[in-house]
Amino acid sequence: MSNMRDVHNLDLNLVRIFNAVLDERGVTRAAERLHLTQSAVSHALARLREIIGDELFIRGPDGMHPTPRAAELAQSFKPALVQIEAAVSEPVFTPATSEIEFSISTSDYITATIVPDLMSRMRKAAPNARCRVRALSEMNITEELDRGTIHVAIGVFGKTPSRFVSEPLFSDQSVWLMRRDHPAARGAFGLRELSLYPQIDILISDQIQAGAGATIDQGGLERAYITSNPRHIEALLGAEGLVRKVGATVSHILAVPSLVAATDMLAFTPLQFAKRAAKALDLTWREPPYQAPAFQISMLSHRTMGAHPSVQWLRNELIESARRYGVEE
Repeated sequence: MSNMRDVHNLDLNLVRIFNAVLDERGVTRAAERLHLTQSAVSHALARLREIIGDELFIRGPDGMHPTPRAAELAQSFKPALVQIEAAVSEPVFTPATSEIEFSISTSDYITATIVPDLMSRMRKAAPNARCRVRALSEMNITEELDRGTIHVAIGVFGKTPSRFVSEPLFSDQSVWLMRRDHPAARGAFGLRELSLYPQIDILISDQIQAGAGATIDQGGLERAYITSNPRHIEALLGAEGLVRKVGATVSHILAVPSLVAATDMLAFTPLQFAKRAAKALDLTWREPPYQAPAFQISMLSHRTMGAHPSVQWLRNELIESARRYGVEE
């Protein structure tokens, strides 16, 4: 019975403060975010601990970490607060005056292609808004979307939990990028020619060593990494008695064009990325002398939190930028 009486003392401000401390990993930053004093946040946190009967957060060297009980509460508190706020007020988003900071999780590949067009359009339609792009390979996407610390994630996804919305943006395929005056840029381009020159391996994450199409499961979400697919190429060459040469290994695709331009190395990159690299530097590309499947780039958002007008606006802008990107010659 005491637990039921304690719950009656739970108000929305306590939930808001809980969410802020969870997101910011500390009382100071949570207070700044909510425009409250540290004392007010600490007092509210003490009340909430008494009501819940749990420590909720444990201080560590890199901030305050949720207890298992707090992690459970977060699954309900965050979407519940969003739904309550939506029920009592009509959410409004005015791009021309908004000072929102959008948070997008994606790869270097997308950052170099879709994001520039998005930012150009944002500067005109929402000049006071900001965009924070975070590395897709360095986070647990499902946790970040659930916490609301990112608005959307863009990448190659397979099976998706029902609490997320997946929207296709564009499809692409990979080609071999090289200098325009490279010997392999002219004439026959088969496996033998491919074996003659050193290649640049693109390995985005230590978790993935198998290459393009390799996936990991993150909280029920299947995500794939776009890499140079070295093992597949080694197998193809090995079947013909040929050996693959490795000239360099990088973890960022943005490093590839300058390396290709300055050497005789080849790199297996997405076609649309290769097109943009060729425009910026004196490069060209060849289609692979073997079957290389296309891949689908999609955008993920949280079904509840992604329904806010600001996130809907961002999603629509990204879809338009992807459309422009996909049809670009």
